[in-house]
Amino acid sequence: MKLKKYENKELRKSKIAFFVLSSLCIILLILFVYQSYARYQDKVTFKIINGKLKMSGGSGDIEFAFYNGDKTLTTMPTKNNEEGLVFIKATCTNDAILTWNAKNWDVTISNLTKTKTSCSLYFGSKTEKICTSAGEESGACYLAKKSDNDKTNFAYDDTNDANLRYIGSTPNNYVYFNCEDNSAPSKETCETWRIIGVMNNITEVSEDELQTETNGTHLKIIRDKFEKNYSWDSSLGGSSGANNGQGVNEWSEADIEKVLNDEYLYRRAGSNRCYKDDSNTTETCPDWANIGIRNEARSMIANVKWNTGTLAENYSSFYNDVEKFNAKGMYESERSSHTGKELCQASGTSYCNDKVNRTTIWTGKVGLMYPSDYGYAVGTEVRVTCLGDTMTSYKNNNCMTNDWLYDANNDQWTMIPEPNLSYASSVFSVISNGLVNSGTTCNAKAIRPTLYLSSSVKIIDGSGEASDPFVLSL
Repeated sequence: MKLKKYENKELRKSKIAFFVLSSLCIILLILFVYQSYARYQDKVTFKIINGKLKMSGGSGDIEFAFYNGDKTLTTMPTKNNEEGLVFIKATCTNDAILTWNAKNWDVTISNLTKTKTSCSLYFGSKTEKICTSAGEESGACYLAKKSDNDKTNFAYDDTNDANLRYIGSTPNNYVYFNCEDNSAPSKETCETWRIIGVMNNITEVSEDELQTETNGTHLKIIRDKFEKNYSWDSSLGGSSGANNGQGVNEWSEADIEKVLNDEYLYRRAGSNRCYKDDSNTTETCPDWANIGIRNEARSMIANVKWNTGTLAENYSSFYNDVEKFNAKGMYESERSSHTGKELCQASGTSYCNDKVNRTTIWTGKVGLMYPSDYGYAVGTEVRVTCLGDTMTSYKNNNCMTNDWLYDANNDQWTMIPEPNLSYASSVFSVISNGLVNSGTTCNAKAIRPTLYLSSSVKIIDGSGEASDPFVLSL
């Protein structure tokens, strides 16, 4: 019995010692975790001073690091910083997803489900942004690097997308396109088009059944030669006709959209029914089978989402409003949710009675220029003055004469509807007197096919001069 008592006593001492040691270890572990967490919390609040953080889709802590190339930055660059740095890309640990908002200059973090997640944000020059997005071998990167030393032909716009545009009355932006033989391009075997600019944040949609969307950077080009004057859209007239026969200002249903993305795009004769007046008055079409897009050129065209939004107010109310109807204001309106019918749909007039559904995004290949494309194409010393005024004032201050998209002999259609209190058949156009104005869709105006090239398209030769256009290659 004594032996048993002695063994129980030793066992009891061993248990007490084990309990004390375990408790000390747990306390030390808690202190270590607390201190580590506190230090981590300091890092969280340190480098986000100049930014805003929005969290969605979970909970957790996040640490930020900022870089300019390989150089570590102590704080996030501010919007419109003196160095001209823009956001390039971001990487996050733990499968967290960071989305950058250029307009608000902040980030949204989703899939933030684990603690101690780190995100690295990389900033750099606008040229670096383009080359990162489109690739070092792309035509977009080629022009971005070219623009670093050429401020006469190029300028970045003041939008949140920071697009690089050709400016002035005679920029060197000529390019061979739709050639009979791309291996031997010439003025005799190719059409001459012109590059509007390098456009960022363009959504390309794959043409397979998956319809995969990819955000990227693309060259935007426009045909240099004006096509014959045609209606943007027309419709049957009479009391039962849509908008009294004057057409419908919805691009996805426009007569000219159907022609450009069918007969013209696929180089076939089609119905030979084009329109040039109200109530579906027909006009002989061009020979699409001979002047349409050839196979090799078609393979260079990107299938993208085009913005077809418009201003929120009636034309007369913003005609002289600098903030709404300058190039930047129009650019933002083109990306809005406003349509060309919402103002008049309650009016009950015979010019606003169509049953066509309105959209503000259209996916396709061939469109027309935007009003903002014309607005941002102005160059020389008058550029600042012109961009600070309405596009109805481009006939003044030498704006139109320093804008290569202007033509004194033609009114040109754009693809953006114009809001009107009484009409659902108004579309913006660039008038031969230099201003951007509204036009009734059934009226005849010049058609200039416009498209985005695939990001993989390269510039392999040429200077861009009228006598030496750029040469493209896939």
